[in-house]
Amino acid sequence: SAKGLMMSPCRSGERLIVEDATPKRQLETLYRELTQRPGRAIFMELTGSRNGRMVRATRLHRAYAEGPGCREDLDAVQLRANGTEPFWHLDARRDAVLMRRPGTEPAERFPAAVLERRGSEWVYEGASGQSVLRLAVREAACRDAMTGGHYTLSVSIERDGRKLAGCAYWGDYERPR
Repeated sequence: SAKGLMMSPCRSGERLIVEDATPKRQLETLYRELTQRPGRAIFMELTGSRNGRMVRATRLHRAYAEGPGCREDLDAVQLRANGTEPFWHLDARRDAVLMRRPGTEPAERFPAAVLERRGSEWVYEGASGQSVLRLAVREAACRDAMTGGHYTLSVSIERDGRKLAGCAYWGDYERPR
């Protein structure tokens, strides 16, 4: 709206006014895209600075209308990634990398996540039994085909020679720089 966006930080109950200082006013564009009606709440993770009740958002990390939002537990997660066609889910945790695909329980477990910076990517390689997993994360816009969610990290995975692609976001545990 002309008044701008409002936000409520997770677990705070506060209502703050957001100034969209992201490149190309990304927040307002995505808000309109993700909501069918004004006033509907969506989840956004962003970087910015706060001055009283004003937040100046300078960078968007992810935004979606459907998903766990503030309820998501990312404490032990360094990176979370998802993909479709076929569906898969990956958590790079401090103690292991867990990869799930529908119909394969329990999750396949690879050695602890050490994401190494190589040029413009963060790379992980690990082996579990007969399986080899290679993961490359880069800063590039990514859309979740199922939910329409927007992410700023794209991931490509190679598992036993099979390539998968998806979107990713950093967790709360030791984010690599």
